Order: sequence, then C-alpha cells, then structure tokens
Amino acid sequence: MKPLACMSHHPTAAARDKTAMTSLRLLAVLDVLSSTLARAKRLAPRPDGPLTHFTSPRGETCRLAGFVLHLLFCTVAAASVTVVVEDPGGDRIAGARVALQTSVGREIETRRTSDAGEASFEGNQAGRIVEVAADGFEPQLVLVPDDETLVVRLAIATVATTIEVEAEAEPTVAVQETDASELAAIPSTDLIENLRATPGVSVLRRGATNIEPVVEGLRETQLAMVVDGTRTFAAGPARMDSELSHVEPGHISSVEVVTGPYALTKAAGAFGAILVTSPQVPRFDRWQFGGGTGSGYRSNGSGRYGRARLFAGDNRFGFSLRAAGNQGNDYRAGDRGPIKDITIPGDFSNHQFGGKLRFNPASKQEIALGGFYDEQTGVDYPGRLLTAEHFILRSFSGNYYAANPADGITAIKGNLYLNKKSHRMSNREKPTALPMMGRKPPFALDVALPTEADTLGGSGSVEFALTETWRLQTGFDFYHLSQDAQRFVARQDDGRLLFSDAVWPDATINDQGVYVQTVGAFERGEVAAGARADFVQADAGRPSDFFLANAGHGIDRNETNFNASLAGRYRLIDGVSLSAGVGNVRRTANALERFSDRFPSTRFQIAAEFMGLPTIQPESSTQGNLNVDVTVRDFRFSAGGFLRRINDYITVRPDPDLPKRLPLSPAVVFRYINGDHATFRGYQLGAEYRGSRWFQFRSRAAKVIADDRELNEPVLGIAPFELYSSVRILEPSGRFWSEYSVRNVWDQQRVSIRRLETPSPGFSTHDLRIGVEVHKKIKLHFGLENLGDKHYFEHLNSPNPFTRQRIPEPGRTVYLSLTTDW
Repeated sequence: MKPLACMSHHPTAAARDKTAMTSLRLLAVLDVLSSTLARAKRLAPRPDGPLTHFTSPRGETCRLAGFVLHLLFCTVAAASVTVVVEDPGGDRIAGARVALQTSVGREIETRRTSDAGEASFEGNQAGRIVEVAADGFEPQLVLVPDDETLVVRLAIATVATTIEVEAEAEPTVAVQETDASELAAIPSTDLIENLRATPGVSVLRRGATNIEPVVEGLRETQLAMVVDGTRTFAAGPARMDSELSHVEPGHISSVEVVTGPYALTKAAGAFGAILVTSPQVPRFDRWQFGGGTGSGYRSNGSGRYGRARLFAGDNRFGFSLRAAGNQGNDYRAGDRGPIKDITIPGDFSNHQFGGKLRFNPASKQEIALGGFYDEQTGVDYPGRLLTAEHFILRSFSGNYYAANPADGITAIKGNLYLNKKSHRMSNREKPTALPMMGRKPPFALDVALPTEADTLGGSGSVEFALTETWRLQTGFDFYHLSQDAQRFVARQDDGRLLFSDAVWPDATINDQGVYVQTVGAFERGEVAAGARADFVQADAGRPSDFFLANAGHGIDRNETNFNASLAGRYRLIDGVSLSAGVGNVRRTANALERFSDRFPSTRFQIAAEFMGLPTIQPESSTQGNLNVDVTVRDFRFSAGGFLRRINDYITVRPDPDLPKRLPLSPAVVFRYINGDHATFRGYQLGAEYRGSRWFQFRSRAAKVIADDRELNEPVLGIAPFELYSSVRILEPSGRFWSEYSVRNVWDQQRVSIRRLETPSPGFSTHDLRIGVEVHKKIKLHFGLENLGDKHYFEHLNSPNPFTRQRIPEPGRTVYLSLTTDW
C-alpha cells in the first residue's frame, strides 16, 4: 500500500494521520498484554491438573509462572476472525485486500474478500491489526478485537489513492520495497547509499557521490531505472552519473527493486528495475498547508545537506515545492596500519529545485504538472580519467489519472515528459594536467568533453476489471534518446588543439513499446502474466571515417523485441507462501556498445579503449525465480534463488589490428561483440523478528555466481557472498530506537582475468544508528558508521586509472540529522 503522505494540522479522510497510526499500534500492544493475561486467567490449572506443583503458598507469582509456561508449551484451541468489508452505505465489497499485521506493523499474510465481502484468518488474532484496501476507497487500519467478526466500513477515496490501490494486485516475486521511513533512518545525499541493505543490491563507487547500483549482477542499462514513470539516461559516456544520481533521497516516498524480468509494464529492456516514487501533491477537503524540513552533517568529508518541502491545496487544486542543497569535500579512508590519513578526492556541490501542480477537474480525475532543476558542480572522480565540472538536469512532466471512468474500467493513466541533461568533463587536477618528463606526451594536456543526453518520452494505460478476481492492463510507452559528446584535447601551455573526436556521434535510440498484463487475485494467492513488444531504431549522425572504415557502414539499425513473463504467489498453508516466476526480456545495445570510437568502457576495470559495433544484437535474458516465505507468529524466514541465462551476451574481445587513440592508453584495443551466452545463478536467505514492541532482529545473506561462456571465465564485476545482520532496540512507545548492524563480506577470487579484473579481500564493518522522536513532528538521527575505522573497498569499486588501486570506502564517520514535518 502506498497512500498519500499528508502532513498538516488538520488531518482528513484523504490522508492517514501518522499520530493516529502510532496510537493504534500502542493500543494494539496494550491489548496483546491484556489479552494474554486474560487468557492466562482462563487457562488456570485446576488443583488436580498437571501444573498443580506451581500452586504454592508463594501465591500469584508461582501461579502466573505456571500459566505462562502453559501458554508457551501447551496447545490452545484455535479461534478465527472474519473481516467483513462494507462501503459507506453498508453494502459488502468483494475483492478487497485485507492484510493481517503484527502490532508493530509487520505484514503476516493477506486475503481477498469473497463475493460476500468476507475474509477469514485462522487462529486467535486478537490484538493484531488488519489493513483493508479496495478500489475507490480510502485504506483503513483496524485493531482486531476478541470477537469472531470484525466489520470494516470504508470511506470514498481520492483519485490518486484509488489508482495506487490498483497496483497492489501485482505479485511480489523478486520485489524488495523500501519506504520513506526506512530511507530516513540512514541520512545521505545519494539514494543508492540508502539501498545498501536491500537484498540483491550492490554498489559501485567512482567517487564520493553518484554511486552506481548493481542488482544481482545486472548493471547500467540492463536495469530500468524509472522515476515517477519517467526515464532518463547517463549524462556522459563515462557514466559519471547513473540514472538515479539526481534523485534527492529526502524527497522519496518509496523505492522498489525488481530483481527479475517482471517489470514489463514499467519500461523497455528491463532485466531488472529500480522504481522510484516521489510524494504526490496531497488532496484535502478544504484549503490546507503542510511541509517539512531536513538537515544533516557527516564528519568524514564534511558532508552537509539541507532540504525543504511545502505543499498546499484543497479538493480541486494543490501544489508542492521542494528544494535541496548538498556539499562535500575530500574524505578519509579507514586506518591502514602504518599508512595513516589516506585522503580520497571527494569534492562535490549540488542544489536542486522542483515543484508540482495538481488539478482535479472532477472528483475522480487528476492532472499533475511537474518541473525540476538539478545542478552538480566540481565533482571529483578518483575512479575516472576526468573530473566532472558540472551536471545540469532540467525535467518537465505532465500526468493524467482517472479512476473508474466507466463500467469495467478501473483506471486510465497517461504521462508525457522531457529530461534534458548537459554535462562537461575536464582533466582538472588529474596527472595529465601536469607536465611529466619521460611520459608520452611529456607536456601538460587540456582535455574538455562536453556532452548532451536528452530523453523525450511518454506512456499511457487502461486498466479493466474483467471479473471480481481478474484484471487486465494494456498500454504503451516510448522514448527518444539523443546523446552527443565531443572530446577536445589541446596543449595546456599554448592552447594548441591536438585533436577532437566524437565520443557520442549524435547517437539516437528510439523505442516504442506496447504491452498487456492480466492479474488474478484469489483467496490463497495471486498470478500475473504479461507480454510486451518493443520496436527500436538506432542511428548515429556523424560517425568518424575511422569508425566507418573499421566498424562497417550499416550504422542505422531496426529491431523488434518480444518479451513475456509469468509470476505468482500461493499460500500453501497459514504462514507459508510460495512465489515463483519466469520471464524473457530483450535489451537493445546502448550508444557506447554500438558507436564507441576507441573510448573507455564503463564495464571494464581499466581505462582501455573500446570499439563499438553498429550491428550488435540485443541481449536476451531468460530468468526463473523461486521463493519460500514462512511466518511463525512474529518470525519470518525466507529463502529464494534464481537462474538467469543471457543469450547474445554483450562482452568484449581484444582486437590487435586496431590502433589505440591516446598514447597513455593500454596497448590493446577491445571490440564489443555478442558472445555465446552468460549464466547467472544466486540465492538469498533471510530471517526476521519484529513481534516485540522493544526488540527487532533482521539477517540476510546473498550470493551470485556468473560465467561468460564466450571467454570461459567469470563475468566481470560480480559481488562476493555477503551476510548482513542488525539488532534494533525500541522504547515501548516507539519514540526512541537504537540499532547495531554488522556487514560481513567474503573475499572474491572468481574474477575475469582476461579483462584485467583483480581479486578483492573480504571485510567486516560495524555501524550504530539511533533515532529519536523529539516531538511527534520532529525526528533526530545519529549514527556511527565503520566503527572500527576499517580500511576496505567494495569489489565493484572502480580503480584509480593512474594508480590501479580500487577506490576505498570512507573510514569512521559520525552523522547527525534533524527532520521536521508540519
């Protein structure tokens, strides 16, 4: 469930009030305690019963101990609760989603109401909470009483909430969701930093900011990174920014990580996906204001940030404004024994502004317009040959929503967007900017590389209610990507231009996709099947004569790519569910893989030169997933695995016939090719306990193994086995918590020798985090990261191209942040 996040002094039915939710959780905990004592009293053993020896002159203490042991070790007759869901007029609602939760909000299992509007849960559920959601109605949290029947009457919802409820029907196979509260627990200026603890997610560092995500071995354009239904791509050919580098983590409502080919309705070519959602403009019954602020500081690198959000509106019109600024400096790596105070270049500065307008021409229609500006300047990249002088992103979007516009149609959606990126790189403060005798060339160079990457796109969809259990969604999306980059190399002493070449030769990639998906929701599970077709056109406007002579003349290419997936979840018995999926997705090659003219690859660990192949074929990924979830009261155990085969795997092969472009590059030039195939397999294990009002525990482990069959060696850039565990202690009212976590990463010896990948050692890090609710609308976060000041680096981190040493992670860091909502 992803409801609107509304904060104001006047809560209404259009938004769930956070204070009321907290009170409900507290009442649930108290009710559990009182119910336990009541059951203990009813189960008191008779004098001739088996527990007679607990009754003694000591009185109630021994008697209570006997009752508690009886509750723990004896079988109690199971009860059940039936949830009846009604509309405001008292009519029953069929197909409503009813989720059973623990008293602290952990979801246990879900049901769909029958034709009679009822859903039942076996066992004594008194003191737990049910969350009820249905199309066209506000979601509602209700405490489960001792009675066998619970009647929940829903209120009519706003249009945005209605459409969000529709998304709940999709099965959750291979999906990990992180909400705003989890993001806030780890204050940062880079969204990917917040996803480190997400199962299956690894990170690749090239500098202090703009970290790259890797999901179960998938990276770059193998992952569809979508923000509020829009797509953007890296600003430059060196991928100094990812598609998510310009997303402010403090302005996010949720992030979904899809670790398989199950996002066919979200984007083209998605072997996996990261789906980011920002807060919508709230809707109120009468004109109201609200907002929030946040600020933070990190000791290592002097990182500081500030952010603010303001919103206002009524039932017909609303707006939201937001702004953020971040700044950082060089950071210190961990203690390396005799070598102290290793400083890593890490300067960056960033500011951004954005806003949204909401119009509601009718009660169930919404038009939203958005604009966004982000600027980053002076970004150090020790893991790249060049420095980023600036990134500028200008984003514009328009969205239309309609809920239940006609009989049988539950929603209509449409959007149109334009994302314009400009970027400039230079060799400022790099060794090539200094003269060096004995080097070729010995004089200092002045390198400039301006780039442009613009994306125009849109989408539309219609969702149908075929029956009470089956729904159908059909839609389309498209994007036009234009990328242009020109490199200038001159002498620094006299400014004389040595040469200029096109890195992105006015490259364009167009994709038009159509899809259909059907979803069935049943009492014991869900199933979804989808199909998609993409029509792709790729071209380059100004390739060099050398490129045409060595890569062929068939520059413009057309493709038709078909994709399909099937996924589902089934509840075997109470507390045990099985989810599985299989799918095939085809990904078109990106501009560098097609048109690179001896430019370094972003998927290589040294700054070698690479030649593109215009006729390169799309990769085809077939993947299967199987997961088991077991819930025993407040314990949850999970185990899952996947198998993936990528045919026509895009890899590289040395080409000794190609001369290198730059004198400082390695002697061998590589060429992009379609290899035979690559195989990936991996697993995830997890255990969780969240039933106590004062104690929580979480542990998860993940492992991926991959092999490139063309080169008969491991795939480059696969993270090693990792085990993450955390213990959280909470104050009973929920106003204070502290968490200790430890991350154990094994060494990685399975490396791609031919592509000059080197092994990496294992490491362990320890973190401490504290959260305090100073006031119901003021929160304070404090933390110590890398408590032991460990010197370490992630296996995926880029090496410094001049020293060949991987970029290390920060040493011991203290952070402090303060957020307010009003």
